[in-house]
Amino acid sequence: MRCIPPLLLFLCAAACAQLTVPPPDDLLDAGHCIAAAPQDWFGIAQNHPLDLELGFVADAKAAHGDDLLYIVNYITPTHSAGMVYTLLAQGKEPVHNFLSRGKESHRVLQLQYRTAFHQADDGSEQVQLVDPPLGGIWTQDGILAAIHQVGFHTWTIPVADLQNRTTTVQCESGPDVE
Repeated sequence: MRCIPPLLLFLCAAACAQLTVPPPDDLLDAGHCIAAAPQDWFGIAQNHPLDLELGFVADAKAAHGDDLLYIVNYITPTHSAGMVYTLLAQGKEPVHNFLSRGKESHRVLQLQYRTAFHQADDGSEQVQLVDPPLGGIWTQDGILAAIHQVGFHTWTIPVADLQNRTTTVQCESGPDVE
């Protein structure tokens, strides 16, 4: 009996965890806002990726009646590094209401902050924020929790689909976004 190398098992688990259902409109709308921003938040102009590996978490209890949406963009196949974008979703339809497909509703997605993350080099497999945003421990814990919650539950989305998306969502950048 042959032994399967652990790395092969890890890569298989990662590939199997990739979601096969279509990405939700909320993820596509938020991805569009990030991809269409003049600041090139995804690094599309520099790196020319064809696809992005994205996951997301919606937190309906975080922002006084508005939802916080965490978009996790993994830049390595092993999910050891990437970026997290946090958007405030304001409007009539809650972010987590996936039954609203096809309905016209006015929502504003405002990019609050973004931060890079990577896995610690000490072998502990802990995730560290490279440039923690202002907002304290609560903000940082929310980001780390989103990264862990997304895990390998992601979608591979063509960049062209994000850039050319027709949506009724209004995209804005918050005052603290660089």
